[in-house]
Order: sequence, then C-alpha cells, then structure tokens
Amino acid sequence: MTDRTVPPSNCWELVEQVLPVCDRVLLFGPPGVGKTHAATRLGRRPHQPVASCTVTPETPAAELRGFYVPRGNEFVWHDGPATACWRTGGRLVLNELERAGGDLLAYLLAVCDDPAVARLTLPSGETVSPAAGFAVVATMNGHPDALDPAVRDRFPVRIAIDQVAPGAVAALPPDLREVARRTATHTDPARRVSFRAWAEFHRLRAALGPQVAAQAVFGPRAADVLNALLIGKA
Repeated sequence: MTDRTVPPSNCWELVEQVLPVCDRVLLFGPPGVGKTHAATRLGRRPHQPVASCTVTPETPAAELRGFYVPRGNEFVWHDGPATACWRTGGRLVLNELERAGGDLLAYLLAVCDDPAVARLTLPSGETVSPAAGFAVVATMNGHPDALDPAVRDRFPVRIAIDQVAPGAVAALPPDLREVARRTATHTDPARRVSFRAWAEFHRLRAALGPQVAAQAVFGPRAADVLNALLIGKA
C-alpha cells in the first residue's frame, strides 16, 4: 500500500495516491503503458462498480446515456454505462477520450462536470445526479492540449504516464525488461515500440523460438531487435 504522506517519486505512485480521492482524473501518455489497467483497477472502493467505455468519433451520446428498448408491446428505458455509474456511485472509465466527437462531446460536458453540481435530464424525463462516490477516469494517447478546451477543463487532475506499469515490466523475463521499459515510452515515435509488442514477443518466443517470434511481431525490424538483445546479454 502506498504511503500517502510520502511525495510520489514516479507517475505510478502518484496515480495510486490520487485515484482513491479524486472524482475526475485524466491519464495521458503513449499507448500500451497501463493507463486503462490503472483506470479500471487501481484505487477503487470495495465492490465499486466500474464501466469501461472506449470512445470513437462515431460513438453516440445515447450509448453512454441510455435509450429505450422494446419489451413486449412497449418501450422501456435502459440506462447506459454513464447513467448507471451515476446512480450507483461507480467509476466510469473513458478510454481514447481525444476521439470523442459529435453529440457525445456535448454529453461528456455534463457527465464529467463537478459531481456536486452535475444534473442531467434523461429522454425519459427523469432528472438524475451523481451518487456519492461517483468518479470519472479518462485515458488518452497524446497530450491533453489536443482535447476540446471545455472537456479538458472538466479534468482538473491530469497525470502524464511516462513509465510502463512496474508490475507489467516485472512480468517480463530479465533480458526484456529494460529494453521494453525504454522503448515503450521513447520520445521519438519512430523508435517507440509498444509494450504490448514486447509482451507478445515474450509469449511467442517461448512457443516458437526467438527468430519466428521476432519476425511475427517486429517484421522488418526483427534482426535489429534480436541483435540488440544479444548485445544486452554480452
């Protein structure tokens, strides 16, 4: 358990301290470093419901808010994940926040507002507000400057994830840990290698051998990757 009286020394210690006590948090950084894992699992209350949604430019507001569904000879209201989290005090996880567009963008301004004042009238005519404990944790690749300014303002806490989650690195064999940690967050996109690629290389290497695994995962870069690993062993 993280000691909250000690200033965090890295982004993951900061995340562990912040998530249990903040109701709106944005985690941003390169893909594959553990942002979604943190958003869905770290710092939750016991038995707190979690709804995880991946946003696309085509995602309509109704998908998160709710909609009417046919039941027999009538239509009944069905809560979407955002409304359900409002009612239960759950945690709503919004992945790829920067991709939101259309009417979803306007809807998110209400969902991600200060829970103390947030209110929303559903198409059913019911007005709902967030129950105690409700929180939104959003993730995005890139920098928050790419967000709509009003959406960005809804997240007063923004944490740059500039390291791979320590537990994920520790799960790799020793010869892959440092190279995976370093390349997954490389500042040059041309030299960046997703941590997911290293994890898959590890899995395939055990089953198929290093040459086949490297070719399958890294393609034209396979020889360079294998040479780098051999140099690391020297």
